[in-house]
Formats: sequence, structure tokens, C-alpha cells
Amino acid sequence: MPKTSTEIHKSEMSNEMEHEVLQVALLAVNMYEEEDDIAEYIKMEFQRKHGGTWQCIMGNFACSVTHKQNGYINFSVDGEKILLFKTG
Repeated sequence: MPKTSTEIHKSEMSNEMEHEVLQVALLAVNMYEEEDDIAEYIKMEFQRKHGGTWQCIMGNFACSVTHKQNGYINFSVDGEKILLFKTG
């Protein structure tokens, strides 16, 4: 059964980029089962499409990160927490 539920918890991205993040993440969680594979796919897609260095963390976490302007989103897909942010 495909995963489809998304929720943005905090974002410092444009609406268009938020939409893109959610699309990429939905594709990733439906293609892979392992969290590290999902995170790697999301990270690599954003590096490929938007350049620079992106980081992706998945699972239960607490964090404080420094990120590039307009390059941060904390969201979940079917309850799985994901953090994506641009560092360089």
C-alpha cells in the first residue's frame, strides 16, 4: 500500500520547493524500505536538482542546524520524521 500522508512541521522554503520536497520524499519512501536509503535518495535528488550540499536526516531526532537561506524543511511522511537542509 503506497504511503501518501505528508505534514510539514517547519519550513524555510518557497511553496514550490516544499511541494518538490514532498514529491521526492513520497517517491523515496515508496521505493525504499530502509531509512538510510530513503534519506540518501532525497539528499542526492536535491544535490542533483539544486546544487550545493544537502543533508537529510530521518527518524526520531532533536537537532539544531545551521543552513543556507531558504534551504530547510522538517516534515513527515506517514508519521516518519524527515529533516532536509542545505549546508553549502
